Amino acid sequence: MDYRKLDASLAMAVDAQDRAPQDRDMLVLVRLTQPPSSAQLEQLSSRGVDSPAVPGRTVLTGMLSREDVETLCDQPWVLSLALSATRSPT
Repeated sequence: MDYRKLDASLAMAVDAQDRAPQDRDMLVLVRLTQPPSSAQLEQLSSRGVDSPAVPGRTVLTGMLSREDVETLCDQPWVLSLALSATRSPT
């Protein structure tokens, strides 16, 4: 797995010992190098990433498992992955 593509919080979540590899319990932002092709969209969808409602989007979200993160971060067309966090107003 290419940890350079993961943000620190996602790397820690992936390495958590209490996380089952197949449980889709992480909301992840997936940044792509370019808008996805139909084959890439199919692969993303099978991994739990939402298809873009607007064509041309390069930032997508999905509920992913540890195995999904490992698979996607090894794809050359995936730029980075980050654990989504709830932000509170300042």
